[in-house]
Amino acid sequence: MIELEPARIRRWLRIAAVIGVVLGAVALRVVTSSAAELRVADQYRARAELDSAVVHYRRAARWYAPGSPFHVEALAKLGAIGAQAEREGDSELALSAYRAIRAAIMSARSFYVPEQARLRAADERIASLMAALPPPPMDAGKSREQLRDEHLALLRADPGPNVLWTIVLLIGFGAWVAGAFAFTLRAIDEHDRLIRREAVRWAAVIAVGFGLFVLGMSLA
Repeated sequence: MIELEPARIRRWLRIAAVIGVVLGAVALRVVTSSAAELRVADQYRARAELDSAVVHYRRAARWYAPGSPFHVEALAKLGAIGAQAEREGDSELALSAYRAIRAAIMSARSFYVPEQARLRAADERIASLMAALPPPPMDAGKSREQLRDEHLALLRADPGPNVLWTIVLLIGFGAWVAGAFAFTLRAIDEHDRLIRREAVRWAAVIAVGFGLFVLGMSLA
């Protein structure tokens, strides 16, 4: 049976703690930001300022975290605004709401696309509303059903993430995690005292890595 030295145990516990704190901080940032945008959107909606409400609901929905109720609520309220606008004949507002659903979901995708049922429903409503608008000269003579199918095909074509920004995202994530590991290993001595020079160096790596990760997430 292998026995770990107390110093090594403390070191691994520090690594686990740093990883937990970093991941927890990110999750907290996402959830609180989504909740804040949702509150602002609700205030605009209560005052019947629906264009502004759509903007903030979209922002709330873009702050996606698995298990968070806030982005789901934002998407549902965007759907409600779109449906009400359709009933009232306001195609512009309806399109804005459904496009906000689509934009929020697509911006939150990674190796999977969340809320796929809502995305498909929004795509169908966008295609139907677009087909009902006066067509451009190049589409003159096409039926509404044909226009709807063409719009829907364009919406469901998946161009995939941007390769460059995906690489930036991965580099940033790697630097962020590696910096956190290095901080626990090199910036704290065996007596749990902070080594200032190493702490500054690896804290900078963590900050740069996190910044690149967020940038890549936004643009990939």
